[in-house]
Amino acid sequence: MVFEVAKGHHMVQRNGHEETHIFNNHYWQHCFRQMMQVGLMFADKNKTAYEMLEYCYEVWTARAPASGFNRDGEWHNGTGYFTANTHTLYYVPSLFSYIAGTDFLKHPWYQNAGRSLLYAFPVETMSAGFGDGNERQPIPDRQRIAFVDFLARETGNPYAAWYANHCGRQLRSDFEMRLYRIARSNKTYSQNKELPKDRPNAIWLEDIGEVLAHSAIQNTSRNLFLSFRSSQFGSGSHTLADQNSFNLHFRGVPVYRSTGYYLNFSDAHNLMSYRHTRAHNTILIDGIGQPFTTRAYGKITRMLNGENITYALGDASNAYCGTSEYPMWIENFKNAGITQTPENGFGDTPLKTYRRHIFMLHPNIVVIYDELEASKPVTWDWLLHSPVKFKIDNKNNELTTRYDNKMFTSVAQIFSNQPCEITQTDQFVCPPDPKKMKKGQENKYVNQWHMTAKFQPSTANRILTVIRIQPDGQKELKVNRKGNMFNCERWNIKAELDPAKPAALQIVNTKNNATFSLGNNDVKIGDTTYKRLEKGSSVLYDNIDGEWLVHEMSDYEPQITGAK
Repeated sequence: MVFEVAKGHHMVQRNGHEETHIFNNHYWQHCFRQMMQVGLMFADKNKTAYEMLEYCYEVWTARAPASGFNRDGEWHNGTGYFTANTHTLYYVPSLFSYIAGTDFLKHPWYQNAGRSLLYAFPVETMSAGFGDGNERQPIPDRQRIAFVDFLARETGNPYAAWYANHCGRQLRSDFEMRLYRIARSNKTYSQNKELPKDRPNAIWLEDIGEVLAHSAIQNTSRNLFLSFRSSQFGSGSHTLADQNSFNLHFRGVPVYRSTGYYLNFSDAHNLMSYRHTRAHNTILIDGIGQPFTTRAYGKITRMLNGENITYALGDASNAYCGTSEYPMWIENFKNAGITQTPENGFGDTPLKTYRRHIFMLHPNIVVIYDELEASKPVTWDWLLHSPVKFKIDNKNNELTTRYDNKMFTSVAQIFSNQPCEITQTDQFVCPPDPKKMKKGQENKYVNQWHMTAKFQPSTANRILTVIRIQPDGQKELKVNRKGNMFNCERWNIKAELDPAKPAALQIVNTKNNATFSLGNNDVKIGDTTYKRLEKGSSVLYDNIDGEWLVHEMSDYEPQITGAK
């Protein structure tokens, strides 16, 4: 009887859909593993069962462990739903390795997972902040740590071992993989208290479209954590409409972070104030965001990293592409009583270019340089979200937030040749439904602060934003401007803010000559000149892997997950 039920499910699934679908979450989380187990149970007695097992083996090697398009070691659906996959992620490769005599953990995804899981969800810190449910866990969850314990035991990965060693409380509370740990108690791993000395301060997850940068990943009390997403997976399933968005954490708490609460996959709050682009640190075009579809993709086309400067370029020019055509989302909007109209923040836009250059100037400054262009005049809404209220200095376009419990202040200052009007509210467009809140935890669903810098209609704009993190007791960091020149302590920044001219940006550390340059001209580095190889490229001179080097990069086209 068990086999007959499983066979019915299997024959429905094996119709060419799972082999070609970009990613069917529930199938890989549960159904695949269950079909494989049933096939294995009856394979020696039943021809159909043998075929089921063979199919599962072949589809796993083609599309697993993460869609076949992801070798990064993290989840393109975000950190929130990673834990729904951990059982399959450890069980299936272990079983197939035993049966086939081949180490399935040699797959690049598993080889990269130890480091990627740590960088996306550091110790005693909230996660990178992308995907459904990402806000639910204030620190790494037990399933995640149980999985990195598995990686440390089976692969010896030093990042996984360090991560598991520093999250013992979560590991002790895990019950789902307890039997594995008992059975593999003979498998131990290093108890080193230090991460590898050659660890990078930032990594680029090229296949899922994220950059994760840290100033001191080993020390939560000093760590500034910048996460940036512009993903070729687009927006759909458990991903959000957040191309070219960023989140920033310091001392384990969010400074600027996406807002809203994941109480339901598709109620009004989810559609309008959680999944919608207005809930993220990116921009709106005439008040319109990105639709819920894989067509609304972004891409990270450049990333350079040194000891002093981390840089990434995200391109979301394609992301503001109308409304969702997916039957599921059309039905979800209908059930919530919401229409995909410009009044609700959905629709076509004349956007041509949205390129966001984002930097961490280690250890405490973030710089953002936005290139914006449309085929006709539009309003540009530059968005920033905070758990605490902004103190707004309209004269200087300066936004200050204070975090008493962690003893620091953050100051963000916006510069453009075009004026803007800055407003804030602590109200959601659609507030969370109290009936869907967890009983006894209603006080956790607090309002959050949403800042909008609205630039009046124009066909093009350039926006430079400088964010300074200022721990109590340290010297205040101020930005001094003279034309297109900006100085902040040891950093000199020159930004072209005239959209009629080619985009150009130069950042120089006056103490050690670490230099970044975007533009067409050759690059002055100390007393020498670097001859740029290609116009419009990005050039970084920095201490890279222990040696002062020049790296130049033009646009990289990531692996496409679907039709262009």
